[in-house]
Amino acid sequence: MNTSIPGESRLSEGTGGARSAPRLQEPLVMIVDDDRATTEALADIFAREKIPCCAFMRAAPAIAALERSDSIRVILTDVAMPEISGLEFAKAVRNRKQAAPHIVFMSGRANVPMTVSALRLGAVDFFAKPLRIAELVARIRTLVELPPVAAVRAPIRDTANRPESRKESDARRAWALRELEAIGRRRKILGAQFEIDPGWIMLLELFDAHSTQRPYHVSALCLASGAPHATALRRLSQMIDAGLFRREQDPADARRSWVFLTPEGLDKVSACAELEHTGS
Repeated sequence: MNTSIPGESRLSEGTGGARSAPRLQEPLVMIVDDDRATTEALADIFAREKIPCCAFMRAAPAIAALERSDSIRVILTDVAMPEISGLEFAKAVRNRKQAAPHIVFMSGRANVPMTVSALRLGAVDFFAKPLRIAELVARIRTLVELPPVAAVRAPIRDTANRPESRKESDARRAWALRELEAIGRRRKILGAQFEIDPGWIMLLELFDAHSTQRPYHVSALCLASGAPHATALRRLSQMIDAGLFRREQDPADARRSWVFLTPEGLDKVSACAELEHTGS
Protein backbone atom coordinates (compact mmCIF):
# COMPACT_ATOMS: atom_id res chain seq x y z
CA MET A 1 0.00 0.00 0.00
CA ASN A 2 1.33 3.44 -0.94
CA THR A 3 0.18 6.61 0.76
CA SER A 4 1.30 10.00 -0.52
CA ILE A 5 2.17 13.07 1.51
CA PRO A 6 1.39 15.88 -0.97
CA GLY A 7 4.40 17.82 -2.21
CA GLU A 8 6.85 16.06 0.07
CA SER A 9 7.11 12.31 0.15
CA ARG A 10 5.65 8.99 -0.61
CA LEU A 11 5.15 6.71 2.36
CA SER A 12 5.42 3.02 1.54
CA GLU A 13 4.08 0.31 3.77
CA GLY A 14 4.22 -3.40 3.04
CA THR A 15 1.18 -4.93 4.70
CA GLY A 16 0.19 -8.08 2.89
CA GLY A 17 -3.25 -9.64 3.20
CA ALA A 18 -6.58 -7.86 2.77
CA ARG A 19 -6.90 -4.11 2.37
CA SER A 20 -10.33 -3.78 3.93
CA ALA A 21 -8.98 -2.08 7.06
CA PRO A 22 -5.77 -0.25 6.05
CA ARG A 23 -3.59 1.10 8.84
CA LEU A 24 -0.81 3.57 8.18
CA GLN A 25 2.47 2.67 9.86
CA GLU A 26 4.86 5.35 10.96
CA PRO A 27 7.92 5.36 8.67
CA LEU A 28 11.11 3.83 10.05
CA VAL A 29 13.36 4.72 7.12
CA MET A 30 13.76 8.06 5.35
CA ILE A 31 15.10 8.05 1.77
CA VAL A 32 16.58 11.30 0.44
CA ASP A 33 17.81 11.39 -3.16
CA ASP A 34 17.23 13.96 -5.91
CA ASP A 35 17.05 11.22 -8.54
CA ARG A 36 13.37 10.27 -8.89
CA ALA A 37 14.06 6.82 -10.36
CA THR A 38 16.35 5.88 -7.45
CA THR A 39 13.96 7.28 -4.85
CA GLU A 40 10.94 5.45 -6.23
CA ALA A 41 12.84 2.20 -6.75
CA LEU A 42 14.13 2.20 -3.15
CA ALA A 43 10.67 3.05 -1.80
CA ASP A 44 9.20 0.10 -3.73
CA ILE A 45 11.94 -2.23 -2.49
CA PHE A 46 11.40 -1.29 1.15
CA ALA A 47 7.63 -1.64 0.69
CA ARG A 48 8.11 -5.21 -0.58
CA GLU A 49 10.40 -5.89 2.37
CA LYS A 50 7.70 -4.55 4.73
CA ILE A 51 9.94 -1.76 6.00
CA PRO A 52 7.80 1.41 6.30
CA CYS A 53 9.56 4.36 4.70
CA CYS A 54 9.11 7.91 3.44
CA ALA A 55 10.96 9.37 0.47
CA PHE A 56 12.10 12.89 -0.41
CA MET A 57 13.86 14.37 -3.40
CA ARG A 58 15.15 17.40 -1.46
CA ALA A 59 16.83 17.72 1.91
CA ALA A 60 14.89 20.77 3.14
CA PRO A 61 11.46 19.08 3.36
CA ALA A 62 13.14 15.99 4.81
CA ILE A 63 14.54 18.08 7.67
CA ALA A 64 11.09 19.59 8.23
CA ALA A 65 9.54 16.12 8.32
CA LEU A 66 12.02 15.01 10.98
CA GLU A 67 10.81 17.82 13.21
CA ARG A 68 7.26 16.46 12.96
CA SER A 69 8.03 12.77 13.49
CA ASP A 70 10.15 10.80 15.93
CA SER A 71 9.61 7.40 14.27
CA ILE A 72 12.54 7.59 11.81
CA ARG A 73 15.31 5.17 12.82
CA VAL A 74 17.45 5.25 9.66
CA ILE A 75 18.17 7.92 7.05
CA LEU A 76 19.41 6.72 3.65
CA THR A 77 20.67 9.76 1.76
CA ASP A 78 22.55 10.56 -1.40
CA VAL A 79 25.62 12.79 -1.07
CA ALA A 80 25.43 15.00 -4.16
CA MET A 81 22.12 16.89 -4.12
CA PRO A 82 21.16 20.45 -5.13
CA GLU A 83 20.48 23.19 -2.58
CA ILE A 84 21.54 21.13 0.45
CA SER A 85 24.07 18.32 -0.01
CA GLY A 86 23.82 15.02 1.80
CA LEU A 87 26.75 16.00 4.02
CA GLU A 88 25.07 19.29 4.97
CA PHE A 89 21.83 17.41 5.57
CA ALA A 90 23.58 14.93 7.87
CA LYS A 91 25.19 17.79 9.80
CA ALA A 92 21.78 19.39 10.30
CA VAL A 93 20.37 16.09 11.54
CA ARG A 94 23.22 15.59 14.00
CA ASN A 95 22.86 19.16 15.33
CA ARG A 96 19.25 18.61 16.38
CA LYS A 97 18.54 18.21 20.09
CA GLN A 98 16.63 14.98 19.58
CA ALA A 99 18.23 11.55 19.36
CA ALA A 100 19.59 11.19 15.83
CA PRO A 101 18.62 8.42 13.42
CA HIS A 102 21.37 6.23 11.99
CA ILE A 103 22.65 7.78 8.76
CA VAL A 104 23.64 5.71 5.72
CA PHE A 105 25.12 7.48 2.69
CA MET A 106 25.02 6.43 -0.95
CA SER A 107 26.82 7.97 -3.90
CA GLY A 108 27.76 7.26 -7.49
CA ARG A 109 30.95 9.29 -7.11
CA ALA A 110 32.29 7.99 -3.81
CA ASN A 111 35.95 8.54 -2.90
CA VAL A 112 37.96 8.23 0.29
CA PRO A 113 37.81 11.94 1.34
CA MET A 114 34.05 12.01 0.77
CA THR A 115 33.59 8.78 2.71
CA VAL A 116 35.71 10.02 5.62
CA SER A 117 33.73 13.29 5.71
CA ALA A 118 30.53 11.27 5.91
CA LEU A 119 31.87 9.10 8.71
CA ARG A 120 32.96 12.15 10.69
CA LEU A 121 29.35 13.31 10.58
CA GLY A 122 28.29 10.10 12.29
CA ALA A 123 27.37 7.98 9.26
CA VAL A 124 27.30 4.29 10.08
CA ASP A 125 27.75 3.07 6.50
CA PHE A 126 28.46 4.19 2.94
CA PHE A 127 27.15 2.42 -0.18
CA ALA A 128 28.50 3.09 -3.65
CA LYS A 129 26.10 3.19 -6.58
CA PRO A 130 25.00 1.01 -8.27
CA LEU A 131 23.65 -0.24 -4.97
CA ARG A 132 23.94 -3.84 -3.85
CA ILE A 133 20.29 -4.14 -2.89
CA ALA A 134 20.40 -7.33 -0.84
CA GLU A 135 23.28 -6.02 1.28
CA LEU A 136 21.62 -2.62 1.66
CA VAL A 137 18.28 -4.08 2.78
CA ALA A 138 20.03 -6.35 5.29
CA ARG A 139 21.94 -3.39 6.72
CA ILE A 140 18.85 -1.21 6.97
CA ARG A 141 16.90 -4.02 8.62
CA THR A 142 19.62 -4.33 11.27
CA LEU A 143 19.83 -0.59 11.88
CA VAL A 144 16.10 -0.07 12.45
CA GLU A 145 16.37 -2.41 15.43
CA LEU A 146 19.22 -0.48 17.05
CA PRO A 147 18.82 2.37 19.56
CA PRO A 148 19.22 5.94 18.23
CA VAL A 149 22.72 7.30 17.83
CA ALA A 150 22.46 9.59 20.86
CA ALA A 151 21.97 6.51 23.06
CA VAL A 152 25.34 5.08 21.96
CA ARG A 153 27.95 7.37 23.39
CA ALA A 154 31.11 7.30 25.43
CA PRO A 155 30.67 7.52 29.20
CA ILE A 156 31.20 11.00 30.63
CA ARG A 157 33.03 9.71 33.70
CA ASP A 158 36.44 10.35 32.15
CA THR A 159 36.10 14.12 32.58
CA ALA A 160 34.74 14.08 36.13
CA ASN A 161 38.06 14.97 37.72
CA ARG A 162 39.06 17.54 35.14
CA PRO A 163 36.27 20.05 34.58
CA GLU A 164 36.68 22.33 31.60
CA SER A 165 34.68 25.15 30.11
CA ARG A 166 32.78 24.90 26.84
CA LYS A 167 35.23 27.42 25.41
CA GLU A 168 38.21 25.20 26.27
CA SER A 169 36.48 22.13 24.85
CA ASP A 170 35.61 23.91 21.61
CA ALA A 171 39.16 25.24 21.28
CA ARG A 172 40.65 21.75 21.66
CA ARG A 173 38.23 20.29 19.15
CA ALA A 174 39.02 23.07 16.69
CA TRP A 175 42.73 22.28 17.09
CA ALA A 176 42.09 18.57 16.40
CA LEU A 177 40.11 19.38 13.25
CA ARG A 178 42.83 21.75 12.03
CA GLU A 179 45.42 19.02 12.60
CA LEU A 180 43.33 16.52 10.61
CA GLU A 181 42.96 19.03 7.77
CA ALA A 182 46.70 19.69 7.78
CA ILE A 183 47.40 15.95 7.61
CA GLY A 184 45.10 15.71 4.60
CA ARG A 185 46.94 18.54 2.86
CA ARG A 186 50.35 17.01 3.60
CA ARG A 187 49.21 13.66 2.24
CA LYS A 188 48.03 15.31 -0.94
CA ILE A 189 51.35 17.11 -1.45
CA LEU A 190 53.83 14.47 -0.27
CA GLY A 191 52.10 11.36 -1.51
CA ALA A 192 52.00 7.84 -0.14
CA GLN A 193 55.79 7.51 0.25
CA PHE A 194 55.67 9.77 3.32
CA GLU A 195 53.81 7.68 5.87
CA ILE A 196 51.73 9.42 8.53
CA ASP A 197 51.09 7.39 11.67
CA PRO A 198 47.51 6.05 11.47
CA GLY A 199 47.47 5.84 15.27
CA TRP A 200 47.78 9.62 15.54
CA ILE A 201 44.96 10.14 13.04
CA MET A 202 42.79 7.70 15.01
CA LEU A 203 43.52 9.62 18.21
CA LEU A 204 42.42 12.87 16.61
CA GLU A 205 39.31 11.31 15.07
CA LEU A 206 38.26 9.79 18.39
CA PHE A 207 38.95 13.08 20.18
CA ASP A 208 36.57 14.83 17.80
CA ALA A 209 34.02 12.04 18.25
CA HIS A 210 34.32 12.35 22.05
CA SER A 211 33.79 16.11 21.83
CA THR A 212 30.51 15.64 19.95
CA GLN A 213 29.52 12.47 21.86
CA ARG A 214 29.05 10.43 18.72
CA PRO A 215 30.05 6.80 18.27
CA TYR A 216 32.85 5.55 16.02
CA HIS A 217 32.82 1.97 14.81
CA VAL A 218 35.97 0.01 14.01
CA SER A 219 35.66 -0.14 10.21
CA ALA A 220 34.91 3.58 10.00
CA LEU A 221 37.91 4.46 12.17
CA CYS A 222 40.21 2.26 10.08
CA LEU A 223 38.99 3.92 6.90
CA ALA A 224 39.45 7.40 8.38
CA SER A 225 43.07 6.56 9.27
CA GLY A 226 43.95 6.37 5.58
CA ALA A 227 46.04 3.23 6.11
CA PRO A 228 45.43 -0.18 4.53
CA HIS A 229 42.80 -2.04 6.54
CA ALA A 230 45.19 -4.65 7.98
CA THR A 231 47.67 -1.94 8.98
CA ALA A 232 44.95 0.15 10.58
CA LEU A 233 43.61 -2.81 12.56
CA ARG A 234 47.11 -3.65 13.81
CA ARG A 235 47.67 -0.03 14.91
CA LEU A 236 44.25 0.01 16.55
CA SER A 237 45.17 -3.07 18.60
CA GLN A 238 48.42 -1.40 19.65
CA MET A 239 46.54 1.69 20.83
CA ILE A 240 44.18 -0.51 22.84
CA ASP A 241 47.12 -2.35 24.41
CA ALA A 242 48.67 1.02 25.28
CA GLY A 243 45.53 1.96 27.18
CA LEU A 244 44.59 4.84 24.86
CA PHE A 245 41.54 3.25 23.19
CA ARG A 246 38.71 1.11 24.46
CA ARG A 247 36.87 -1.29 22.15
CA GLU A 248 33.32 -2.30 22.96
CA GLN A 249 31.12 -4.73 21.03
CA ASP A 250 27.68 -3.49 20.06
CA PRO A 251 25.24 -5.64 22.08
CA ALA A 252 22.58 -5.17 19.39
CA ASP A 253 24.79 -5.99 16.39
CA ALA A 254 27.48 -8.65 16.83
CA ARG A 255 29.13 -7.60 13.56
CA ARG A 256 29.99 -4.15 14.85
CA SER A 257 32.29 -2.81 17.56
CA TRP A 258 32.61 0.73 18.85
CA VAL A 259 35.88 2.44 19.73
CA PHE A 260 36.25 5.17 22.36
CA LEU A 261 39.08 7.17 23.87
CA THR A 262 40.03 6.07 27.36
CA PRO A 263 40.58 8.72 30.06
CA GLU A 264 44.32 8.36 29.43
CA GLY A 265 43.85 8.79 25.68
CA LEU A 266 41.72 11.86 26.24
CA ASP A 267 44.34 13.36 28.55
CA LYS A 268 47.14 12.70 26.03
CA VAL A 269 45.37 14.46 23.16
CA SER A 270 44.25 17.30 25.42
CA ALA A 271 47.86 17.78 26.53
CA CYS A 272 48.96 17.97 22.89
CA ALA A 273 46.29 20.58 22.22
CA GLU A 274 47.40 22.58 25.23
CA LEU A 275 51.04 22.35 24.16
CA GLU A 276 50.10 23.70 20.72
CA HIS A 277 48.16 26.53 22.34
CA THR A 278 50.87 27.61 24.78
CA GLY A 279 53.83 26.84 22.53
CA SER A 280 55.79 25.46 25.47
